[in-house]
Amino acid sequence: MFRNLFRILAIVALAGAAPRSGLAQTPPAPTVTPVPDPADPFFDDTVLRDIQLTINSKDWQSLKDHFLDNTYYPADFKWNGQVVRSIGIRSRGTGSRSAVKPGLRVDFNRYSTDQTFLGLTAVILRNNTQDPSGMRERLSMELFKRLGLKAQRETHVRLFINGVYSGLYTLCENYDPVYLQKQFSTDSTGHLYEYAFDNAAATPFTFNYLGSDASLYTPAPFKPETLELDPQGQVLERLFWTINVAGDAVWRSSMAEFLDLKAFIRHLALENFLGEEDGLTGDYGPNNFYFYRLTNGSLFTFLPWDKSNTFWAAPDYSISHNITDGSPTIQNRLVLRALNDPELRDLWEATLLECADSIMKAPVSSATPPVPLSTLGWLEYEVGRMADQTRAADYSDPAREVYTNTDFDESIRFLTTWAQTRSDIVRAQVAADRASRGIK
Repeated sequence: MFRNLFRILAIVALAGAAPRSGLAQTPPAPTVTPVPDPADPFFDDTVLRDIQLTINSKDWQSLKDHFLDNTYYPADFKWNGQVVRSIGIRSRGTGSRSAVKPGLRVDFNRYSTDQTFLGLTAVILRNNTQDPSGMRERLSMELFKRLGLKAQRETHVRLFINGVYSGLYTLCENYDPVYLQKQFSTDSTGHLYEYAFDNAAATPFTFNYLGSDASLYTPAPFKPETLELDPQGQVLERLFWTINVAGDAVWRSSMAEFLDLKAFIRHLALENFLGEEDGLTGDYGPNNFYFYRLTNGSLFTFLPWDKSNTFWAAPDYSISHNITDGSPTIQNRLVLRALNDPELRDLWEATLLECADSIMKAPVSSATPPVPLSTLGWLEYEVGRMADQTRAADYSDPAREVYTNTDFDESIRFLTTWAQTRSDIVRAQVAADRASRGIK
């Protein structure tokens, strides 16, 4: 008996011991090295680079004369010594369209389907005609990414047309299949829609239910950017029916088919923290987002777009603007129903406080270990860094229509004050919102 006991103990000991040399071993998992994105240097925001466009002078004048049209013109593109021939450019924007300083869409594959630049098929050159700082868009997208939400990569560039400096622009990543592949990987072949705000509509679309006809939802107000021949408006119809008609008892469970409500609430809270005047709770109804429906199923994701109307009015801009106030004709139905749920409202408030904490944390380098870059809060530091990077190019911008150097300097002071004071103001507003719900 003892001999068998010793044999069992020996087997157990061998099983727990390190394997001897020459015995079969499980090979270690292979190390996966991330593939570098060739476009990373293109969006490097630590330097101010130049983009050169060569275009027939008559075509350039025609683009400016007909800046409200979407007509494409051929051009050659050059960046950092790299040249792409025969690209297409056109005027772009809504309220920002300009005959003096056109915003531009650049399509590398307009005339040659397989042509790309650093793996990109298109980029946006934003003219910032509605922002004297030229920075609100870029700052906002950086905060989205800082809080772990998906957004565009952006940096400033100087644009030269036929060798002549034509203005300071923001270079923006485009929402397209290339972006989707990078962000969603195996779920990147779904339906991407641009929300197309209708300035001519008698009443704005407030995420209200328009009816059972799928054509009421796409191609307007949701313009398909992928799978244009199969826009599947019926899924949008079901989403907006659920937002508006599903009963309170089943609303959250029914919405789970279409939307990660917690992710949506974080997106909403970030816009509210930034004082977004023309976004999901905008003064003209919901605006400025892309909508992506994942490949496998009906789940949608919001993508932020055009944040030139953030940091609006003053640092005490209300987090509840057009939520607890404002006309019902512009209030977002999804926002109202979501924030009526106590758990989601708690998350909204918690995310606002997360934003307040995040912008006050000192910025750190990407070195290992991280090294503090400044004693300033992250947002104040970024305002100063971007201003130093762009000031000379902004001062000498020959295409500014309205703003002066003094306007630029005043806007930087305004953003600096916002960065210094917004967090405490939001904390007080969140405390008031909690008190109104009887929460200490």
